[in-house]
Amino acid sequence: MLGRSTGWHVALKVSEATMGSSSVAKKKKKQKPKQGHPARLQGDVISIERAKVKRGLDALAPQFTRWLEAQHGDSELAPMVLAAVGETLSYYAEVIELRGVTDFDPPQLFTVLNATIEFEEAEDPDDGSGELREMVFTAWTVYLDFLRENDLWRGDPAGLEWLLETINSDDPFSEHSDAQLLDVPESAEDAVAEIGQMQVLEMGRVLLAWATTKGHEHWNAGPGPKYISQAAETARGLFSKDIDTSSRQHAASVVLSALESVGALDTATGAVPERGNNAEDLMAPGDVANYESKYSYLKAVLDLLLAQPEQSAGESLEAWGLSNLWLLQAIDGQAQPVAEDRSEAFSEAGWAGAHHRMELLRSLGLVSQGRAYDIPGIVRLALTDLDADAQEQALGQAPGDQSVADPFGFSLDEEEEPKRLKRTEPYKGKVLQLKLTLREAKPPIWRRVMVPADLNLGDLHDIIQISFDWSDSHLHQFYGKNYKVSYGPQNPYMKSDIDESTVLLSKLFKQPKDRLAYAYDFGDDWRIGIEVEDVLKSDDGQLPRCIGGRRMGPLEDTGGPWRWNEMVEELKNDQPLTMMEDVLPEEFAAVPGEDFDPAVFSIEEINENLDAEF
Repeated sequence: MLGRSTGWHVALKVSEATMGSSSVAKKKKKQKPKQGHPARLQGDVISIERAKVKRGLDALAPQFTRWLEAQHGDSELAPMVLAAVGETLSYYAEVIELRGVTDFDPPQLFTVLNATIEFEEAEDPDDGSGELREMVFTAWTVYLDFLRENDLWRGDPAGLEWLLETINSDDPFSEHSDAQLLDVPESAEDAVAEIGQMQVLEMGRVLLAWATTKGHEHWNAGPGPKYISQAAETARGLFSKDIDTSSRQHAASVVLSALESVGALDTATGAVPERGNNAEDLMAPGDVANYESKYSYLKAVLDLLLAQPEQSAGESLEAWGLSNLWLLQAIDGQAQPVAEDRSEAFSEAGWAGAHHRMELLRSLGLVSQGRAYDIPGIVRLALTDLDADAQEQALGQAPGDQSVADPFGFSLDEEEEPKRLKRTEPYKGKVLQLKLTLREAKPPIWRRVMVPADLNLGDLHDIIQISFDWSDSHLHQFYGKNYKVSYGPQNPYMKSDIDESTVLLSKLFKQPKDRLAYAYDFGDDWRIGIEVEDVLKSDDGQLPRCIGGRRMGPLEDTGGPWRWNEMVEELKNDQPLTMMEDVLPEEFAAVPGEDFDPAVFSIEEINENLDAEF
């Protein structure tokens, strides 16, 4: 018996990269510090959406802190509240377009809060404390009150009131709720029996038989619109009379795709579709021996039916999100009444579209008939397994693989492996003497490094990270003159004009005064100016190497150069390090009597790490 549903990808449809991003609920592996900062919190690569949320909440932080002090007499809670809001709102922004931290879609946000809490409960099903639930709901209640009382909410006022009422009501997450979780099949025999009663299995059998016989005359070298239309017509008698032509065709396309994905239909081997290796299992009567094939088919159908529609499909994302929310509620025993009046938080079209989607699922037997949108136990089990599969794939594991994964590309060994092979011959080419200057830092922070001209911009990025003692845990980009061209890594988080790994330093840096700009962490917005001071011959010394610099690199996630400057000024004036305490992880908390000196700079330590990497 599986635990409660987790983040549930059919509701959020989170990509593999998004799942790699941090969330309130996710258990993250900490990478050991590569260098000598007294504090280092290794995190995931931050997305543009997460940076947008961070900037928006940073701008509200002073006003929020003052309001919290005035209303509750305790401003110290402000960082905790904003952290909880920021994490869940970032998760929302990575899945659904975020208009702003004061303007978002309340029902869709509620779905994200639900998924976040469910993920945590699945991670530790024995923990019945409900601490995460209480923290998230309390934080959002405070934040929404702040938006309302300060006239900062930019969305529909009714939506804000709905969200406040919903998260403070007897919701499906509450341990005091009267809702009962749906049962799932206790045995394979029960599961096969449930699947055998579902219309979607009969549709699979009908379309499998048609596709491998009469469907050949409609194939025309591929499943075009006419082919799908004829398939839907063949299965027309299996749909309820309320299901329109477009929905029947969509369902037929989904079923055919599911048949192929589970190996029951083969469209690749011959000129026309043929029966696949698992066709007999799907066509056979209910038997434990063919349970796995039928269950895999059910999961494939659900996965495809509940996927986020393409914008070109003409289907409302609001309807998709709302119908999936109702399925989430059904999983927890809080089935949506069919005849309930429309909530003002949803448009008439979105509300009607969600009901239409649910009726299609009912027609296939995936949603039970009745006065509420209940779901069969086998569907609940399939949806839960689908989410587990999605999470394992997002972590780089095959479904069902219980081996340890390294989702962020960090070595799991104690000793980290270099990214590149060591040179086997001494370097004899040109050497660039570069000055790396952190913009807006007061007092100045800079490095002087000697770099082989045959390295690429990706290598220079690593040199900068080591030189400033950063962890490479955020996005970065290089920019040419006047920011007209950008260079960056190939990843799903952002687009660059040119792949940095394809650009040699010798192509950009030819003579003294040549320059390039570098940006790191678009939330904190660290910017470094790169200038060629000299072009020299190799001297057989260590390359790359640091030959000069001033002051330690700023700690990451401290709010950018202006916040860092303020923190350094507090140290200078012997003021309490309030912001520093907010930034430092607990395991790196300052030891009484131990000095923290931002003026510390060690060429030896930088060169030791450069040598280990290059």
